[in-house]
Amino acid sequence: MPSFSPVCFQLSCAVPLTTISDKKTVKKIFLCIKKLPVIRKFDTGDQEQLVTYLAALGKETRSYFGPHPFDINSLILFYQDPKNTAYIATEENRIVAYAILRQGFLQHDAPRLSSYGLDLDPDTDASFAPSVADDWQGRGLGRLLFTYMINDLSNGKVTRLILWGGVQTGNQRAVHYYQQLGFRTLGYFEYHGWNADMVYEIPQKG
Repeated sequence: MPSFSPVCFQLSCAVPLTTISDKKTVKKIFLCIKKLPVIRKFDTGDQEQLVTYLAALGKETRSYFGPHPFDINSLILFYQDPKNTAYIATEENRIVAYAILRQGFLQHDAPRLSSYGLDLDPDTDASFAPSVADDWQGRGLGRLLFTYMINDLSNGKVTRLILWGGVQTGNQRAVHYYQQLGFRTLGYFEYHGWNADMVYEIPQKG
């Protein structure tokens, strides 16, 4: 267990710190909050809570996140597809971060992704779309959720993440976030402004 500043308070987390390699991020979050949120896989019992989370997102955050509509019926339909899964972070039973993972790649993006020389694979590729509650942004939670997810995936078949629909280049905060995580830029395309396609290679254990 790493040592932390005296300003840190109670630890309440379902994620053992020994499974999170990014100790600097853990320390940063401890310095920002009183409790470390619980990070785990999303399940169908979280759907009502997820609707509440999505409805509370600010207009700007909502505009950057669009893998599915935000109503309960759309969520139920979305997660009936076995290719779709997700990870969440919760604080006192409130979802504060949500990341979608879809097995494979988006078919309508395939020609563009292939044009970069990317050898697409429906079994080892996955599409990734993260979001963080407005009041939790800039506090390191997105990075911690990502680290947990990568640890969970590192023994599986998925070896590469493709950023779902790319990232708007005007959203410099998000671009910097992905770069810090280790995503690399493949190229750019125009759709409601300029966007960057980015990918992340998952380190494999053993």
